[in-house]
Amino acid sequence: MAEMDPTKLWYQTNLDVFLNHWFANYAEARASLEHRGGFLLPYQTHFFVCQPDVITALGLDPDDSDWKKIGYDCARPQDKDAFARLREKRERVVRAAAETAK
Repeated sequence: MAEMDPTKLWYQTNLDVFLNHWFANYAEARASLEHRGGFLLPYQTHFFVCQPDVITALGLDPDDSDWKKIGYDCARPQDKDAFARLREKRERVVRAAAETAK
């Protein structure tokens, strides 16, 4: 199986239906996260801040305690082990979707 592109792991096309706040740089995305809350996710060279329904659409649990441990920030997570667990969960979702699509 081909390795997943880590720059695209946290986004999928069906998320276009959600109103996400997009940013060209991390500092602006981080300021939005601190001001409005949510989840900060990277996508290629950009960042977006989303709400729990997007996390659910990504196949993850927005109430997973690892989100708090990483500071709700996948671009610069506070806890590397918690981030690794979230990344592994997301990779499993992506792999399962790829298998289903075959």
